[in-house]
Amino acid sequence: MTWTLIRHELLMNLMTFRFLITVITCMSLVLAGSIVLTDNYERRLVSYNENFQIHQERTFSAKTYSYFTPFLDRAPNPLSLFNQGLDKRAKNSIQVYIGEVPFLWGDAHYNTGFNNPFRHLLASIDLVSMFQILLSLLALVFAYDAIAGDRENGTLRLTLVNPVGRGLIVLSKYLGAMLCLTLPLFMSFLLALLLQLQSPVIHYSTDEFLRIGGIFLTTVVYTSTFYLIGLFISSMIHHTATALIVSMFIWVVLTLLYPNVSLFLVNRFINTEEKMEQANRAIHQIWEQFFRDKDKLEDPFENPSLLQKSRPRGMSRGYILQGKNATHIPEELEIHIPIATAYFQELTSLQMDGAKTAWRIRESAFSETYIRKSKIARNVLRFSPTGLYHLSTEAWAGTGLARMEDFFKTGRQYRETILDYFYDKKAFSSRQWFASDKGAVRWDDLPRFSYHPPSVFKDASSRALPNLFLLFCFNPILLIITFAVFSRQEI
Repeated sequence: MTWTLIRHELLMNLMTFRFLITVITCMSLVLAGSIVLTDNYERRLVSYNENFQIHQERTFSAKTYSYFTPFLDRAPNPLSLFNQGLDKRAKNSIQVYIGEVPFLWGDAHYNTGFNNPFRHLLASIDLVSMFQILLSLLALVFAYDAIAGDRENGTLRLTLVNPVGRGLIVLSKYLGAMLCLTLPLFMSFLLALLLQLQSPVIHYSTDEFLRIGGIFLTTVVYTSTFYLIGLFISSMIHHTATALIVSMFIWVVLTLLYPNVSLFLVNRFINTEEKMEQANRAIHQIWEQFFRDKDKLEDPFENPSLLQKSRPRGMSRGYILQGKNATHIPEELEIHIPIATAYFQELTSLQMDGAKTAWRIRESAFSETYIRKSKIARNVLRFSPTGLYHLSTEAWAGTGLARMEDFFKTGRQYRETILDYFYDKKAFSSRQWFASDKGAVRWDDLPRFSYHPPSVFKDASSRALPNLFLLFCFNPILLIITFAVFSRQEI
């Protein structure tokens, strides 16, 4: 009897015009979206490769240690085709300086070029965004008359004449409709993958295929949640027209209003400006103290020494913080070399101490402002199926704030690696810190930067699965409530 009811519901849904529209709409949108997104990814990858080559040539052509300010490049994430998150907004490279610790919310010239990025969590168009809007709508369209329609045309009364429990009716309608909705969803995912794999630059690894599987599973659970919302509405309301209106209202609230309004309110009422201004003032004082200490040193650029001739005109106070390269030092001025090396050794020590202190203040300020605000916003989003769906798929794709923070953390670790390398080479007290007249620095043994994103298991356990579990919990709750309402109603 159970299989008979499920097969009946499945065939009834398959033979409807709305199923045909569902298949055509899903395939058309995925086809158009995949073509555009794949082309966009290819362009971003070309830009990344060009910049990477330029940065490599520029970095390892530095003649002196002080000129070494490498760019750290991050390749665009191919899974951003499914969920763009912050991957497209963040720049692909950051520049490492001795006097600054890389941080996420920096100026565009130094770091990513986006400010307070959690506000953009739901602002991009990608395959997940299409599924988020389309499948939730289609699920409600399939569900709004599942019970109310049978009640109106008398089919439900005839069904209950037979020895069939109401719980079995609810379950069969759910399973039949979900099989019907999962079919176009699977076809759409398969089409998207086939189109993406046709690109010569997209080659998914096993880790990435597992992530795509996680996105597909999350999409099925998300669709199921909205179908059960529609089924609950259909069980409460006796008229299909009224059920449809209520379903559309719920759809607008859950998919469009709540996620965006909640993010706006969090950003509006949680003030971060005062805390960041305090941090900026403290950091400014640190660098003011640095310049005062610098002025107490015997500056070879301001004394009549060998380096005065190599100082470009019109340089500001910050010149000393930039790279230096004296290509020719007259023999009679060699006696001034110890003064210069001692000066730069002490100056770089002051500079690194200032950078370390400034980073501690900045890290604390970010944790209390933007990071805290981001966590609150994500917790608020978790009250909505749409928010949970986005957060989970973002974690599967690896395009969220956590991945950007992980990249910058790796950049900070590499900066420490460079400092250790300089200490081992005694670079800060060497002639090659500021001059290449005796030979340029060779970078053959310098450790290269490489960024390896976290594995799918780490992202799944810490971010994707908790959100997926919360999204899944909506389903049994809605199913039980629907059965409870339906079992108490007169037919």
